Amino acid sequence: MRKIWILLSAFMAACTLPAQTYSDTLEISKHFKTILIFSENIAESSIGNDFGFIVDLPKPEGGKYSGRIVKLSYDELASENKGTTNYLVITDSGDVYDFIIKLVPVPQKTTWFIDKKTAVANIGNKPEMEGKSTEKPFSNSNMEVQRERIGPMEGTPAEANKSEIEKATSEKLYQTDPLEYFRLRCYYMQFDKPKVRRYFSRSGNVFIWLKGIYYNQDELYFQYRIENKEGVDMDINFIKHQIATNYKNSSSNQKMELAPIYTYKQPKRVAAKSENHFVVVFKKFALDEKKEVVVELDEEYGNRNFSLRIGHEIINNPIQF
Repeated sequence: MRKIWILLSAFMAACTLPAQTYSDTLEISKHFKTILIFSENIAESSIGNDFGFIVDLPKPEGGKYSGRIVKLSYDELASENKGTTNYLVITDSGDVYDFIIKLVPVPQKTTWFIDKKTAVANIGNKPEMEGKSTEKPFSNSNMEVQRERIGPMEGTPAEANKSEIEKATSEKLYQTDPLEYFRLRCYYMQFDKPKVRRYFSRSGNVFIWLKGIYYNQDELYFQYRIENKEGVDMDINFIKHQIATNYKNSSSNQKMELAPIYTYKQPKRVAAKSENHFVVVFKKFALDEKKEVVVELDEEYGNRNFSLRIGHEIINNPIQF
């Protein structure tokens, strides 16, 4: 009888505990996307560590429910196999959700329906604030929330379908304003998954990766990622492209500089423990089997200099988009 009473007491105590905040750890991986579906549209999004962790925000123009969906994954070319960080979401009504996300080989669960009851707080404008201004709700907070702006003007592009991209980058725009055409093309493809496997050069723990070469109209788009895993910022003096013979030790190895017609987000500095995605656009060209493109990166205040050689077989077989 005494045992039954103890069990009943424990059960009643548990029932009187306050509702817990969201405590599940969301598992993500390099080869799967973990989907979060909220009950309302997402207004703000901030990830603690954006080095490898990837957040696909809602489309600027999408389906009926697209504004409520976030997709999480990890850079499949990154060398890390372990990692944990925090992820914060604020919805239109001001509900705040705080998650822990963890890198695993295969997630046990890939789709999460987020209940409003799991919100840890609400920072929306309240009529009972006694007339106090809520125009700057974050001004006195020690929690910094960075608004993730999306759309073709700036910020991280959301996933866009082919029809949306074609509409934004019309033939008329190419003829009347080619630079704006290049900018929009680069914007939509800058964070695409790599199409070239393990094509990189390094100096210490600083890497430059070739993600892909694309062909559109009369131009070639070279897509890169610079990854700085070291603890010191890297200031870049120049990133230069040259056409050279592929005889590395030949005395007759001459280089001809290749001038881009447009660069998109090419960095002047890559902060420590961060990465940068950028695109360089050239007028179309092709190479014979004795030629290659040499990409040289020179550090302004250091000697972390290196070069990346891109063979003719990649340049002559670009991805059409």
